[in-house]
Amino acid sequence: MQINRLISINEASKQLGVSISTLRRWDKSGMLVAERTLKGHRRYDKY
Repeated sequence: MQINRLISINEASKQLGVSISTLRRWDKSGMLVAERTLKGHRRYDKY
């Protein structure tokens, strides 16, 4: 059984204590890479 390790940008911002715009900026710069859903939503690995 595979556990879903991906979380939304909202949940990631809460866990990391940074704003959503900061996560988007980090993704754009390559500092923190997000996976994308088929619809283009960012998902981050919990671990």
